[in-house]
Amino acid sequence: MAEIVAGIATSHVPFMAAQPRDGVDEGQHGRVIAGLGEAQKLLEQARPDALVIFSTDHFDRCFYDNLPPFLVGVGEEAEGPVTNLSRMPKVKLKVAGDLGRFIVSEGLENGVDFALSQDLPLDHAEVVPLSFLTPRWDVPIVPIVVNAFAPPMPSLKRCWQVGVFVRETVERWPEKKRIAVIGTGGFPIGSGHRKPAGSTPSSTAGSCNAWSKVEKLRSSRSIKRPRNWRRWLATAGRKSATGWPSPARCRPR
Repeated sequence: MAEIVAGIATSHVPFMAAQPRDGVDEGQHGRVIAGLGEAQKLLEQARPDALVIFSTDHFDRCFYDNLPPFLVGVGEEAEGPVTNLSRMPKVKLKVAGDLGRFIVSEGLENGVDFALSQDLPLDHAEVVPLSFLTPRWDVPIVPIVVNAFAPPMPSLKRCWQVGVFVRETVERWPEKKRIAVIGTGGFPIGSGHRKPAGSTPSSTAGSCNAWSKVEKLRSSRSIKRPRNWRRWLATAGRKSATGWPSPARCRPR
């Protein structure tokens, strides 16, 4: 059976990889890059055979005519970024389509109705963080796009539940593979790098009920992007709902 060997949550904001970096605070940029370097080391030590990456769309792959809450890429390859917002050259990555199809199939049998795409292009939400975490572009991915961009969006609780389901599904995949899980989001931008009290993932899915109240505080300066927590929660949920390990802190002080 497959096993999950690592979990990493990171920002995907385009300025991290953009060249030139117009108007970017170089001190902040350096701290972010140093943290990503630590995350890259963790990933290299884990030696994954594939990455499940929870990301989002920015109306460059989905729109109101087709806006699923959870979309899994199951093709053979994926290319991107689909737009030039990050000013990065296009890359082509191998997709672990067999694992993606297994996740979708298991979902349909067990109450998680994933949408799928045989030809899902990549967004900066995948390409920017992977350019630092797997700079050789040599680890196949399973992109799972969580709608955290436009309503109706899945609840925070549902994102946690889907993350738990993906974990359980990966662990019963009948292939002896090492799988890492990555969650990407834009939480740091627009929030002044401040965290509301109690915003660290806890050991119980019940905390999502309380967190959902934070979505009503979009006007708060300290909590401007609760929608981005959806990818963080889906990634957190890849661990057991009854156990959360002490996280490795990769943000340099």
